[in-house]
Amino acid sequence: MHVDQTEEELATITALLNGSQAIIEDSIELALYPDIVNNPLYIRAIITLCQALYYDRNLATGQPKAVILMIDHLNAICLAKGADSNGSK
Repeated sequence: MHVDQTEEELATITALLNGSQAIIEDSIELALYPDIVNNPLYIRAIITLCQALYYDRNLATGQPKAVILMIDHLNAICLAKGADSNGSK
């Protein structure tokens, strides 16, 4: 995104990033595999959702299909890693 480097615009982007992170974290099984936050796909999902929210604050057309796909993959990783760690106990 090419945005003006004003305090107001940076505050908007920060708020959208924080909101996007909260949405992504609420959408995945983060508790099963907290290390998912180190996965590049986790960061990409947050950024992609933030970009969508920047241009359509209400997500009138819903979440982008790419975000849904990334959430599905992140959930699969969390569930698999969670199952691995529970099975090894």
